[in-house]
Amino acid sequence: MRRLPNQCLPIFVLLPLIGCGFSPGAPGEASGTGGNSTTSGTAGTSGISNPLGTGGDVGLTGSAGTTGTCDQAAVTINPLPPDILIVEDRSGSMNDDQTDTACNGGCGARSKWALVTAAINQVVMGTDTKVNWGLKFFADADAQCGVNGGVAVGVATKTSAAIAAAITASTSGNGGVNNGSYTPTRKAVNAGDAYLMGLQDTNPKYLLLATDGLPNCPDNCSGNACTNTPNAAETAAVEAAITAAQGDGFKTFVVGIATGTDPSANTALNGFAMAGGEPQPGGATQYYSVTDTASLVTALNQIVGIVASCTIDVSKVPASALGNFKISATDSTGKPVEITDYTFDPPGTGAPPLPAPNNIILNPNGTSCMSLTNGSYTNFKFNYACAGQTICIDPNDPGCAP
Repeated sequence: MRRLPNQCLPIFVLLPLIGCGFSPGAPGEASGTGGNSTTSGTAGTSGISNPLGTGGDVGLTGSAGTTGTCDQAAVTINPLPPDILIVEDRSGSMNDDQTDTACNGGCGARSKWALVTAAINQVVMGTDTKVNWGLKFFADADAQCGVNGGVAVGVATKTSAAIAAAITASTSGNGGVNNGSYTPTRKAVNAGDAYLMGLQDTNPKYLLLATDGLPNCPDNCSGNACTNTPNAAETAAVEAAITAAQGDGFKTFVVGIATGTDPSANTALNGFAMAGGEPQPGGATQYYSVTDTASLVTALNQIVGIVASCTIDVSKVPASALGNFKISATDSTGKPVEITDYTFDPPGTGAPPLPAPNNIILNPNGTSCMSLTNGSYTNFKFNYACAGQTICIDPNDPGCAP
């Protein structure tokens, strides 16, 4: 019987195809058991044109002469690495030690700057194929309240060497911060928000604010008015800036360095963390409170585990494939498993005639997301077939027998 137009769905990238009775057509040829593409009867043709324009037809075949049969295809879908812009405090107080005590001549290798930068370098180096890292200092335009619109290192893949170089350039000869500034946190958050707004990729985006205390540098300040803390109005302005960033789609993780014994800083950072939408899960404080390099490494890795890999790019899936599909992964035993705990992003997409989504978001508290982030689920695929056709995730399933 002649195949109905558009009965088989177009594909972008064909992996080894699974399903019932698949046999690929030879490049440039139609496949089947006989006949030709215009006649109907006991034999017919299969195969669809390759939209990539190479290799002729790619065979999606069914049993010869069978009405409405069409085997499934699969498109690779990959977890999107998150974009994380580190917004790092380089104020003069970062030269103090982890007890927030100043040292004669600077604390050098015992400074908060040293413990923070060592942890950042360690985590970024270990994850720069899984996370697109970037770095912005504050202040970054002078040694007082200056914040410009640029970043020290742009968000991109494999930026660990560039971030390490930027940190070295801001480190003094004894290991402390070089030319430490005031603490223009609000201006830095606003600049980070604007920077992420300018990125064109569809990856999930976050700010990671690492600071050792309360903000200062209110607008139009001069002299001591720029350094006074606590400043309730400026603290509220930082919280408003973080709230605005979340409104733009960018949640903020807040890391406090040696702030746990300062009640004012503790209260302010808790407020920042709540405004950022990513408070510490199950913690005694809402922000990530750290006192040494090891605890910061733990906190940063925890943050990476929260954001990494639970957003999966499906932008290359043909919109028409959304009519009949299943999403699968391979578990730690090598068995294909179906993924069901997800939503589409943007919401309201995912079925014709609506536009195709850019991503699927795995439920952050679900089995699939946890299995992906801990590495037990790999090889994600978007499996699809003709309307009404059964899609077989596990070819060893008896229900998949031809």
